[in-house]
Amino acid sequence: MDDIAHPPARLQAASSVPISSRHALSRVNDFLDDFQARSTPSKGSDTSITAQLQKLSKALEQECIRQLR
Repeated sequence: MDDIAHPPARLQAASSVPISSRHALSRVNDFLDDFQARSTPSKGSDTSITAQLQKLSKALEQECIRQLR
């Protein structure tokens, strides 16, 4: 159970720059690779983060394919 006395930090973007789906896919995959390298099963890591990033990666990959058609 989460500690109610210490809620998670809220992040807000200070600025944004549009990028292509291909560039977003590359960045998500790079982050996912790095995240998986740092997260070991022995730490009992939560796999929901990895699963959500994999879904995002797959969706971006499909979007890139659609854009090529």
